[in-house]
Amino acid sequence: MKLRQRLAMEWLAVALLASCVVAALTYWDSLSRLDNLVYDQLSAIDRPTPPSEILIVKIDEDSLAAYGKWPWSRQRHVELFDQLAVGDPAAIGFDILLSEPGDPEDDARLAQSIAGNRDLYLPLHFVFPGSNGAEYDVKQPIEPLRQAAAGIGHVNLAIDTDGVVRRAALCFGDKAAKEDWPHLIELIYRAVHRQPSPAYDRLEDCEKRLLMPFADRGSYTSVSYAALAEGQVPLTFLQDKIILIGATANGLGDQYPVPLGDGGTLAGVEIMANLFGAIARDDFVLPLSFPQQLALSLLPTWILLIGFWRWRPRTTIIVSFGLILAILFSSVLLMQFQFWLAPAAALVGVILVYPIWGWRRLQATSDFMDSELQNFHRSSVDIPIMRPDLGPVDVITGQAEKLTHAISHIRDLRRFINDALSNLPDPMFITDLDGKVKFVNRLAQTGMEDGAQDLALDDMLDRFVSPADLQGVNEYLDLKNRPTKHDYVDFTSLDGQIFAMRRAPVVSDDGVLRGHIHYLADITEVAHAAQQREEVLELLSHDMRAPQAAILALLDGKEPDDTTSRIEDHARRTLALADNFVGLARIESSEFEGEDILLAELVAEANDSLWPLSNARSIVCELEDQSDGAFISGEPSSLYRSFVNLIDNAIKYSPHGGKVEITIRVTELDRQPHVSVSVADQGSGMSDEMLGQLFERFASDDREAHSSIKGAGLGLNFVAKVIERHGGHIRGENRRSGGACFTVVLPLAPEIESQDD
Repeated sequence: MKLRQRLAMEWLAVALLASCVVAALTYWDSLSRLDNLVYDQLSAIDRPTPPSEILIVKIDEDSLAAYGKWPWSRQRHVELFDQLAVGDPAAIGFDILLSEPGDPEDDARLAQSIAGNRDLYLPLHFVFPGSNGAEYDVKQPIEPLRQAAAGIGHVNLAIDTDGVVRRAALCFGDKAAKEDWPHLIELIYRAVHRQPSPAYDRLEDCEKRLLMPFADRGSYTSVSYAALAEGQVPLTFLQDKIILIGATANGLGDQYPVPLGDGGTLAGVEIMANLFGAIARDDFVLPLSFPQQLALSLLPTWILLIGFWRWRPRTTIIVSFGLILAILFSSVLLMQFQFWLAPAAALVGVILVYPIWGWRRLQATSDFMDSELQNFHRSSVDIPIMRPDLGPVDVITGQAEKLTHAISHIRDLRRFINDALSNLPDPMFITDLDGKVKFVNRLAQTGMEDGAQDLALDDMLDRFVSPADLQGVNEYLDLKNRPTKHDYVDFTSLDGQIFAMRRAPVVSDDGVLRGHIHYLADITEVAHAAQQREEVLELLSHDMRAPQAAILALLDGKEPDDTTSRIEDHARRTLALADNFVGLARIESSEFEGEDILLAELVAEANDSLWPLSNARSIVCELEDQSDGAFISGEPSSLYRSFVNLIDNAIKYSPHGGKVEITIRVTELDRQPHVSVSVADQGSGMSDEMLGQLFERFASDDREAHSSIKGAGLGLNFVAKVIERHGGHIRGENRRSGGACFTVVLPLAPEIESQDD
């Protein structure tokens, strides 16, 4: 249980750590470079086919050689736009920023040429950071050109943290101020199809950056700017084309890294051509939202975490590699449905959680093994089996070897205990909590050819206990609270033997009940001896009492003389001796069965029974009751006999014409209410030798007794046994004024105590 709790805590700690790491990596996109690398490799598997209607007009090295260094005059653009107006393309995107004014006449002519083309769109640009603390500044074309163009769209590129352009936003701007601009390519799509693109309509936020597939380098049709402006390109080639005009020459600075896998760059106008292809095909790859990304990133980690409780290490490592492949496959699969699952955080979670859990589990197991081995060596039972010493090894191997030896020791100990139990001189069997027999020794197995393993307890008892005693045995086994005295039950077996069954719990090291041991002691000889004792007691209580009672009956009514008085005394002493002997035997062999008794009344009755004896010697027995009606819980017959013995002794040792004082009062002992009875005589007291053995059996001192009949020394022993049986105590002492005094202290009855409270 301790190891399970430790491993559960370690597991929770590892699960929390791994989940927090995966969540943090997902939230801050800390592994974007790795995700981008995976995306680039996966996107290269299936490059899209470029739309045939796209025509790129390149401001390339040939154009620069023909027209001179950049920037060119407005007249160069007028010549191009005039050619385009004749060719009648479907739409034109001019990816050259014209945000600074030139010669007013040139600007006017350029505006006029732009207006002569249908659906010609100009770009605007955002500068980050903006001036005067603004987030950004908007760089738009000059006013004449803006008025002449069919529309203005943004051409800002979304560059990832690794400097590569993979994404595009279909709009950008200030939503709070309601100033946002669709992308230039989105406007061209609307001009051609007369409606927004499906991707734009589908997005709740058009500023969301979408991953766009790139066609192979050089797959888009292109012509030189100079060749088109000088009329070297047939105008029919331009009809219904989507014309994208932009710089491609390396020296113009409009080149950007793209995920084509060749390490090269791509001109901005070519990137926009790929963007139009993605819009036209509607095959953007949409990154998952943060909750979706987080859930799918945590899923493999938690599969592995849950599997730690059920799989073997070999299975776990195989599943770990399988999860890594499953994560990559999921990214590929979702790309087919135009969703992007960034796999890096999920991969890190799987790669991280396995070694950390292996380390913590190994550490917890190692600590547990150390603790358990120490406990084992402290509490192990020595058995006569030698073990070789361990050689020098590493810690874990050493622990494994110690554990191996401990297990071997337990096997030997189990065999040792099994042999010891099997060879016990009496039948014994062990049951679990369901009442199934789990172990039987050799004597309990005798005569069971079909075996006793997993036999029900009731069936086991049927094989041993006679039907007459079966109910009593079951009642004993059903007791939830075992008695502290005589915790056993006697029964007669089917073959006439007498057994005493004792049941004991089987408890684990941590105190949990696991089953019960049932031990059957053969008490046949003891039972027979007890039966003989009962017969002797019957002899004493009946056969010996009857003649003495007959003697007393014959003497009754005759004139008393010295002879008859002696005979009567001897007969009474014999009866008292028999009563004391039988009483001692009874209280030692029977359970206490008390009832509420008014003690003063019982003592008075005992005193009255001895009136003839005291009257014959002119002895006065004074009874002083200060108990206020105190009740005790007791057995009337044995208590009565005890007080008769005490008062009889006081009369016996008192001088002729003396006085016996009997006092009953309520007292307190150990802060608990008790009642005491003292019996004092006026004799010469007891000798020092007698004081030391007052309540021992056969202890007697009749030298000072005013009687010719010697005592047998059983009376006070009987009294002491009875008082002890009632939870009280008795003491005897010599009084300073002379004579002996015996004091009996008994607890008040519980019911009476509660009423007084």
